[in-house]
Amino acid sequence: MQREHKIDETNDSKARDDSCSRETDGDDGNSFNDDGNSFGDECTPQAAKKLVHILNPQFELGMDTTEANCLEVYEEEREKIKEVLRNFDGQISLPVDILRYEKRYGGGYDYLCLRAHFIHDSWDVKNWVLNFRRIWYPLEVVPHEAILESLKDWDIENKISTLTMVNSEYYDETVEFVKDHIQSKKEFQLNGQLFRVFCCGDFISLMVQDAFDEISEIIDTVSQLYSFGRSLPLWYLTSSKLKDALELESMGEFSSKEVTDHYEVPSADEWDKVRSICRLVDSIYKVADALFQTKHVTSSIFHHLHELQAILTRESSNSDSFIRTVVKKMLQKFDKYWKDMFLVLTIATVMDPRSKMKFIEFSSSKFEGSNGNSRVRDVLEAIHSIYDDYVTRFPGKENFVCDMTSSNPEEDSPSRAEEGGPNSTNALSDLQEYLQFIQSISQPPKSELDWYLGEPVLPWSQDFNALSWWRAASPKYPTLSKMARDFLAIPISLATSFDAFYTEQREADKRVISLRPALMNALMCTRSWNPEK
Repeated sequence: MQREHKIDETNDSKARDDSCSRETDGDDGNSFNDDGNSFGDECTPQAAKKLVHILNPQFELGMDTTEANCLEVYEEEREKIKEVLRNFDGQISLPVDILRYEKRYGGGYDYLCLRAHFIHDSWDVKNWVLNFRRIWYPLEVVPHEAILESLKDWDIENKISTLTMVNSEYYDETVEFVKDHIQSKKEFQLNGQLFRVFCCGDFISLMVQDAFDEISEIIDTVSQLYSFGRSLPLWYLTSSKLKDALELESMGEFSSKEVTDHYEVPSADEWDKVRSICRLVDSIYKVADALFQTKHVTSSIFHHLHELQAILTRESSNSDSFIRTVVKKMLQKFDKYWKDMFLVLTIATVMDPRSKMKFIEFSSSKFEGSNGNSRVRDVLEAIHSIYDDYVTRFPGKENFVCDMTSSNPEEDSPSRAEEGGPNSTNALSDLQEYLQFIQSISQPPKSELDWYLGEPVLPWSQDFNALSWWRAASPKYPTLSKMARDFLAIPISLATSFDAFYTEQREADKRVISLRPALMNALMCTRSWNPEK
C-alpha cells in the first residue's frame, strides 16, 4: 500500500488499541527484544522489574517464574478453547493480519496474527487469536506455513470456510497454498469461489489514495505553508488537515507578501483541485464511517457499498474534467472489488431479513441494467446450492414443512366419519383416497429457505441486530439459521472503526513483541479469549 502524505495528528481522539496492534510513541531508551534490537521506552520485563524494585526494594520479581505462570495459564485456557472449536459444528472464517515493526535505523519485522472468527452456538461473535508470531525473517516461517501449522495444531482444517487477507498480490500465493491444503481436507461450497475475502478497509483506503495521488505535489506545497508533520497514517486526517488549510487560504493567510516571498503558494486552480478532492473524500468518509462503525458489517456492507457506487457514478458525470479523471480510476478499483466479492456480499445480504432477495433485485435493476436479471438468478442458484449442502450436512433438521403447514384447528378435529356413524368405513376410505390424490398433484413441499424468502421483509432499522433475530428464529429455521450464522460471521475487513482508515501497514504492539516468542503468543491469544478480564 502506498504511503500517504502524513499529518500531525498523533493525539487524535479517535485513536485506540486494536486486538493485534497498537500505536506507541518514542524510540528512545534501552529496551530490547530477543534479538537485541531496541524498541524504545516500552514496558519490557527489564523495565517492569526495575519499576517494581523502585516501588518496593524488598520485593523480588522473578520474570522467569512470572513467564512460567503465564504460560501455564495459557495452556489451561488453550485446552478449553480447543474443546470449544472441536465441538463447534459451524464454519470458521480466518482473518489473517500482517503487522509491522520498523527498526529505527531501517529494516524491520513482520508479524502474523491469525484469528478464528465465527458465531458461537450462543450467537455470540468470537474473534479469537490462534497464533501470533514473526514471519519472513531469516530462519522464520513463511506465512502459509505458519497458517497451516496452526490450523493443524488446532485441528480445525476441515472447518475453515473463508480467509480474509490484505489486498496485495504479494500474498496471493499464500492464499492459494492455504486454499489447496484445506480443499484436500474438505469440499468447498461453490467450488471455493467464496474462499478469498478481500479486505474492504484496504480497498477503500487504496481508492482514496488514488485521489490524493492526483494532488500529491500540491499537498507537498501546502505542507510547507501549514504544519504538516508526523502523524498516524489515516486518510481522513489528511482530508481534515487539507480542509483546515483551505479555510486559512480563504481567510487570506497565505496571500501576504511575507509568505509569498519565502514560500511557494498553490495557484487558484490548484486550490480548487484540493477543494474538489476533499469534497469527494468527505463523501466517501460518510459511507466508510457508517460501514466500519457497525457491529455486524457483513449483513449491511452490500447496502453501504451501493451508496458508495452511487456517489462515484454521480461524480463520474461531474462537469469538472479533473474530478471525472480521478473518479474513473476509483471506479476501476470499485468494479474489481465488486466482481471479486459479489457472491459473498449478496449471500450475506439475503441472510438479513430486512433485505432478503428484494434488495438484490432492486439494486441489480438499478445498477446492472439488462444484466440485472441474470445477476439475480446467479445469486438464487448459489444460495439454493449452499442451502442444499446444509440440508445434507444436518439431516433431520429439515422438519420445517410440518411446523409451517399448520391447519385450522377445526380441520384437525375428528370428522363425523372418523367418529363413527352410518357408512363411516366408506367415508374414511374415500377420505384416504382423496388425501392421496391431493398429495399426488401437490407441489413439492417448501423448504425453510423458500418460506424465509417468501415472507415479507422486515422494516428497515439502523439499530437492527441480525444475530438477535436469527437467534430467536432458529427454532423456526433450524437449518437455514446455521447457514445464516456462518455467512454473517465472515469478516469483510481486517479492521473496523478507527483502524480501518489506515493507509499503511499497521504497527505491531511494541510492548508485546519485546517479549519472548512463546510469551508474546500466549499474551495475544489469552487476551482475545477473555477480553473482559
